[in-house]
Order: sequence, then C-alpha cells, then structure tokens
Amino acid sequence: MDCEQFTALPNLSALSGRSFQVIHTSENESLSFAITEQTNVLVSERSFDTILTKMSDCYQPNKLTRIEAKGKKFEIGDFSIKVGSVSLGPNFKCLVMEVEYKPSSYTKDTLPLLHEFLSIVCSNLVPVPENLNQITTPTNSTFYQLSDTILQYKRVFDECRRVNPNLAMN
Repeated sequence: MDCEQFTALPNLSALSGRSFQVIHTSENESLSFAITEQTNVLVSERSFDTILTKMSDCYQPNKLTRIEAKGKKFEIGDFSIKVGSVSLGPNFKCLVMEVEYKPSSYTKDTLPLLHEFLSIVCSNLVPVPENLNQITTPTNSTFYQLSDTILQYKRVFDECRRVNPNLAMN
C-alpha cells in the first residue's frame, strides 16, 4: 500500500492550501483511492493517476510525503493477517498489523472476535486497545468495507508523518 499527497499550487487562489491523498493497494491493483481533507474516500479506476498527471498545473505531488507499507499476508483459519513495515522515503517509521475476520463484515459481531484474536496473537508483547471502535469505526457504521480500511491506513500514515509536522496533511 502506498500513499502520496497532492497539494494545490500556491498561485491558484481558489484552491490555495487544498490537498488530498491518493492511496494504492496491491490487493486492488485496478483501483485508486483519493481521500479529501474531509476524509471522503473517492474510489476510481487506476487511470485516475493519468488524470492527476494532466492536472500538474493545479496539483503537485509532494514527493517528501510519499509513504508506503510493505509486508506479508498470512491466513489462520477464518482470519487474514497482514504484517508490514511503514516507511517514509528510505526511513523506517513503524510496524503495522491488519487483521480481518473474513466470514463477516458486520462490525458489531466481529469486534469482540478481533479483540480476542489480537489478545491471543499479540500476547503481552503489544498492548491491544480495549476499545477497538476507536480504530475500526466504519463509514456507514454497520458494515465494514474497503474504504474503511483505506481510512485506517491513512490514519496510520498520518501518525507516521506526525514525527515531522511539516509533512502532515492539513
């Protein structure tokens, strides 16, 4: 998964200070996800990247903020686990773990299972947040969908950028 921030050029007063992030994931290679400042997730075909290059007189990518997560995927019964490292340019920032309970996308049912699973897998090595709702708040509050995962990675990426506030999205 990679994320790049696009910022409006300063000479465009109507767009001044506006920015958005574009995220790509290897799980859905044909899609691009653009996240606005209001955290709306826009899903498009990968050809959206071509449109972005044609908008270079309005928006420019900030190469210093390009961040990516790379890792491995494991299957344990009904659970899918992805563990990876997050890097900002050549610099390692953190480890990230994504856990999915595949049979259900109904959040009320899956949160207790995810908490129990994480407690067992992480043992005492990594504290598991008591309230997973803070992390897994879905956009439509009932069913979990791909845009929710994209927003979670955006939060992780923003937290990694926070080490250097000049790189954080407004």
